[in-house]
Amino acid sequence: MSSAPVQFSYQEIVSVTNNFDDVNVIGKGGLGKVYKAKVSQSGEPVDVAVRRIDHSYWLQDNAFAKEIEILSKLKHKNLISLVGFCDENDEILVINKHAANASLFEHLSDPTLTWMRRLKISAGVASALKYMHNHSVIHHNVSSTTILLDENWEAKLSGFEFCMVIQEGHLDPAYERIGVGSYKSDTFSFGIVLFQILCGMKAFLSKDGTFQAPLAIFQYEDRKLHKLVDQDLYKQMDPQSFNIFSAVAYDCLKERRAPPNMNQVLQRLEKALNFQEKYENHEHSSTVVRKGPSNEMMSTVVLEYVQV
Repeated sequence: MSSAPVQFSYQEIVSVTNNFDDVNVIGKGGLGKVYKAKVSQSGEPVDVAVRRIDHSYWLQDNAFAKEIEILSKLKHKNLISLVGFCDENDEILVINKHAANASLFEHLSDPTLTWMRRLKISAGVASALKYMHNHSVIHHNVSSTTILLDENWEAKLSGFEFCMVIQEGHLDPAYERIGVGSYKSDTFSFGIVLFQILCGMKAFLSKDGTFQAPLAIFQYEDRKLHKLVDQDLYKQMDPQSFNIFSAVAYDCLKERRAPPNMNQVLQRLEKALNFQEKYENHEHSSTVVRKGPSNEMMSTVVLEYVQV
């Protein structure tokens, strides 16, 4: 069990960030700049990310309080750890444990991010979302930029400023009608992330930089999705692992009215991971498929398993 969050003084944070020197900036989110620093936690030095809430954000107080409340209550290995906070001198600061490998977004096209690692990251995020949903919390901000990676490439879901807590299972129909306030929004967003993990950002980006969900759905239904996967990455994949993973991503986007819940998503991703582990341990007969003469032939073999 992690320790309770510490309420730091403003001067402590000024000191460890060298008065918020831009040299220490490691990112800038929707709510302000993020600084790398080192603080003491239970007598031990720990690397942290200090987010300085931008005062121009009109809901900053609400977002701050919500994030502190959520991260203080929820404890899961795939949620970013809250080290502490500061609410002093008209400053609002959130201090989380630093993720050594930054965000998933920065590694989507990285060849060192193997298929096995991508599967484990996906299963980790699904596990975190399942945990949150079981505790009546909707994340509302799932993306490749809010999924951070620690020194062991383990996923750490962050970005809790837009979370919504469902009180006693009650969901306001007005929120449901406009597409927020529902677990379905997390499922849809996670489907986008899964396609990004599989194909990279460039495969489905429009000219204005937005993700094109209909294109992802079309490519899957047209049995051409494998052509958008980096071939070096594709060669690493067990066919059934690829098939299950892509089917899960498709279902998260396509079935908007009745999408799979996170428990179902996690079970299927763990199944895909299990196939890959067997494949890499030379225990799975699908290694023979990789000797096929063309991608088209491999595609036919993979897609015959589409119902999972």
